[in-house]
Amino acid sequence: MVNCAFTIVAKNYVGLASILEQSIKKYFTDFDFYIVVADDVDEDLKSLLPSNVIVAHENLTIKEELWRDMSFKYDITEFCTSIKPASFKYFFSKGYDKCIYLDPDICFFSSIGIIYDMLDEKSIVLTPHLTRLENVFGGDFTEKGVMQTGVFNLGFCGLRRNNITEELVNWWYSRLTTMCFNDVSKGLFTDQKWMDLIPCYFGENVAISRNLGLNVAPWNFHEREIFVDSGEYKVRYRGDVGSKVYPLVFVHYSGFDYKRLQSGDISRLTMENAKRYRDIDDIMNVYARELQAKSDTFDRFISQKYSYNYYQNGEPIMMFHRKLYVGLTSHGENIDNPFSTEEYMFYQKLKNKKMIIVDGLSKEKVTKKNISGIGAKLTVFNKVSRCVYKILGLNRYLQLLRLMSVFSYKENQIHLLDKKYDTSNIL
Repeated sequence: MVNCAFTIVAKNYVGLASILEQSIKKYFTDFDFYIVVADDVDEDLKSLLPSNVIVAHENLTIKEELWRDMSFKYDITEFCTSIKPASFKYFFSKGYDKCIYLDPDICFFSSIGIIYDMLDEKSIVLTPHLTRLENVFGGDFTEKGVMQTGVFNLGFCGLRRNNITEELVNWWYSRLTTMCFNDVSKGLFTDQKWMDLIPCYFGENVAISRNLGLNVAPWNFHEREIFVDSGEYKVRYRGDVGSKVYPLVFVHYSGFDYKRLQSGDISRLTMENAKRYRDIDDIMNVYARELQAKSDTFDRFISQKYSYNYYQNGEPIMMFHRKLYVGLTSHGENIDNPFSTEEYMFYQKLKNKKMIIVDGLSKEKVTKKNISGIGAKLTVFNKVSRCVYKILGLNRYLQLLRLMSVFSYKENQIHLLDKKYDTSNIL
């Protein structure tokens, strides 16, 4: 067997990964499928896991010290993404020639074989978020958002084992161990922004697929119309019945509340495509039925807690803690085990400064969209800003804004833990 496909999940998405696997095997069986679990797994849970699970901590060649560093500084999405190159390395080392990575929230509607065929010709297969030029952009996601998150969606990636992809994976691995943050203000969006460079580096070895049936997702619903022809799902450009027709290969159900979807609620949290694009209803209902049919597996795992969201004593790790850790280590601080709650460890520094908050995780989920009384708060803030402007004048006010744009990074708040970082060397 020379073909494999894999996904990477924390414990709670093992059920989704199993649904992905079964959807592929409806149409194609000449491959091995694996679920890489980027989480701690105790012996009781191991007995419940499918036989094709690879526990990342036990199998990937990531040193213990680096594993602790990455699992602490990255959130769940960043961390699962950061081990993607190491996972490709692992499967290539097992002798697989063609490997395909897929996010767990994907479902297939026809054969994955078309992608393996593409890997006969090219070393790398990528899919862009968008494929149609529009003078007036009609997407639900803004073009600015696409520019910030990257040209290609890395919920899918296909690689063929050779010297070219070995070079790619080694380069990608070194970047993601240190710079896999979701931080668009710094030009980073996990692994995706890095892959914008791949056509520049590898040119003719890259297949950038414009097949509309690959990676149909909320960011391109506006350009792709789904319809059924002779009992099979097909895709063409929306509003252009004369455009080329493709078989629907896979849909990426990114960003949905899967518990709600399982109940039959096909509305999305951040937009209402189901109302705007009635043809999308059908593929939403297909996935809802898959979740319902596999409810035993889905329900068994969906409530599992992510191990690296907690210190050793069970108290939650806030994103602010992770950013402070990044700030300290980037300035040479040696933090041996950031998860430890023993005396003199990182946790104790936070506790001494009253930064350990029981409901800290929920507080961090507050955004400008859901914060209460945002209008009144901004009114007060703007009044204060106008007073500051009158005192400082234009030039010094603009200097203050430039300073605050950098100072406001959470990792630059390490002066709260140690006065030696009061000086400008933290900026």
